Amino acid sequence: MVVAGVLVTALVAAGVTLGILRLQERTNPQQVNLRSGVTISEESAVIQVAAKAKPAVVSVVTQDQPSSGRGSGYLVSSDGFIVTAVSVIAGATKMTVLLTGDSNLHVARLVDYDCQTGVAVLKIDQVNGLPTLVTADPTALVPGQVVVAVGGPFDGSAVTPAYVSSLHRPTTVTDPVTQRSVEISDTIQTSAAMGATTAGGPLLNVGGQVVGVAMQSQGSNAPNGFGLNVADISDDVQQILSTGQVVVSSLGATSTDLSQQAAALAGLPEGSQLISVDKGGPAALAGLQPGDVITQLDDVKLDPANPLSLLLRSRFRPDQRVAVTYSRAGTSTQVQLTLAGLHPVCA
Repeated sequence: MVVAGVLVTALVAAGVTLGILRLQERTNPQQVNLRSGVTISEESAVIQVAAKAKPAVVSVVTQDQPSSGRGSGYLVSSDGFIVTAVSVIAGATKMTVLLTGDSNLHVARLVDYDCQTGVAVLKIDQVNGLPTLVTADPTALVPGQVVVAVGGPFDGSAVTPAYVSSLHRPTTVTDPVTQRSVEISDTIQTSAAMGATTAGGPLLNVGGQVVGVAMQSQGSNAPNGFGLNVADISDDVQQILSTGQVVVSSLGATSTDLSQQAAALAGLPEGSQLISVDKGGPAALAGLQPGDVITQLDDVKLDPANPLSLLLRSRFRPDQRVAVTYSRAGTSTQVQLTLAGLHPVCA
């Protein structure tokens, strides 16, 4: 089993504030305009971002006898907390980390993880003064934006520039303990595929700030890459750094998100359909049943940008009283319930 440990986030803002970018067509000279009046080429911006980030990007080497694997991660604290993707450490029985400029492999511990957001936090000990990366404003990420994926030093700190193709895309990961497949409902799709050794490393904006965590592209000919959205993982990381574990609010039920298209085909409203309800849990005590479609929590409607599992993490807390609006047999009803608290379940 993977040894448990700790994670992430000392954020120090860069001294220069980047303004609005202006990216021209590829047929024209690529330029990024900074509000300070300085203009640099897109190529130069990518080079500068990669050079600035590399010292804080690590390689994660895993062993799952008789095989081994490599991925990446990035430092969020100067004493060795590392953010990576769950997929990088899935099935690992041993983990070591290689730092930039350090030939020694450091034994790593798994602090905690959340397979429903796809993030994991590792810890290496007996280190200090390490460089860290800063988290970007998650609300500023838009399609068409330039992002840069940077891998760890084990394989040459690979750099992959790309554009954000779309947001709120679902994808699947493997739980590192149970080995079950779990769908992540909100990821960043990029124009470039991400290799196995880059997975778990940071996706950066042109200011060198983290907007996401790279995920390995599926298939050798995959045209696109995906990344975990920093908007979804930040709360998990903060919890792990503060308490050593992730605890999220829960309805006491399992559910599946219904996209607008899937809901229309099934003749149901957009939202999250309950698959099962835990006996004695908040949902059951409130009268909710399998098949009910939750459409709203308090005043927040469920949609691809606000799926149920992420809303329960980002907007609500255990023991909080919440109004749940749901649809059953074409009738919309609202009930009040008190949320429970538990470690994310990987169903």
